[in-house]
Amino acid sequence: MKRKLLYLTTIVLFSAFSTINAQTTVWNFSIAADWPPSVIPPATTPVTPQESYYLTETVVNKLGIVPGPSTVKNFGTVNQSNAVFPSPNDFTGTYRFQMNGAGYTQATGFVFTPVQRYLYFTADDACTVKIWFKTGSNNSVRTIFVTDGTQTIASGTSNSGGNTDFVVFTANVTAAQAAGKIYIFGDAANNLYKIEVSGANVTTPSLGVDGFKADAASNVFSNGKLVFVSNVKSDTKVDVYGISGVLVKSFTTGSDTSFDLNTGVYVVKSKSAEGEKTAKILVN
Repeated sequence: MKRKLLYLTTIVLFSAFSTINAQTTVWNFSIAADWPPSVIPPATTPVTPQESYYLTETVVNKLGIVPGPSTVKNFGTVNQSNAVFPSPNDFTGTYRFQMNGAGYTQATGFVFTPVQRYLYFTADDACTVKIWFKTGSNNSVRTIFVTDGTQTIASGTSNSGGNTDFVVFTANVTAAQAAGKIYIFGDAANNLYKIEVSGANVTTPSLGVDGFKADAASNVFSNGKLVFVSNVKSDTKVDVYGISGVLVKSFTTGSDTSFDLNTGVYVVKSKSAEGEKTAKILVN
């Protein structure tokens, strides 16, 4: 009897421990501290009306973000657009994350692994993904997909196509699927308001405060008009992009180096055998 009670107690304690350690991760695009509204460039700048922060692949709060072509700079625009999702999924959002296009091109057609304009994450176990969104165009039916790269796990579609057609759907991700990337993307312009992952810990690598991937070896930073590439351990390719996405400088170095740039904001990508890094720097 004592052994049976001990066994049952162990099960209860293990269940409680598992519940405590299974976290819920929420990406709420109305929280400005995590998702600041996008910059509106000067009227004289020949770019889209609103400029996205996300011109290159990055990770924000363990959510991977991959933009579209460099000529399309409005993916990930965060701007105000109130939405009230009714019961039983009550949620009021004041800002949206705009997809501004499909996760696949006309040439590729629908693919389970998106090639542009998508979000991704990994988790340490089976989990439930819940997504709040609405169509990005009046009178147009839109769909958001959740896939594991080989099959669709779940999808949600705006039924009426009206601009007030709010959609909430869930995707049940298995432990095997969670071991790889879980992709979130749409078939066209969609507005994301909230994403919630429950039942597991999100494990997508963080880029850190300076925008660098933690596993990369080289470091990139600026001081005045000089940009420094340090801790170079092998041949490293360095690409420098202007904030509009235009490549302004590209070279390969096998040792620490520095170079100067005109005043402005740049995105610097470095790639070597040790890994890749992407950093946004200010040159003044």
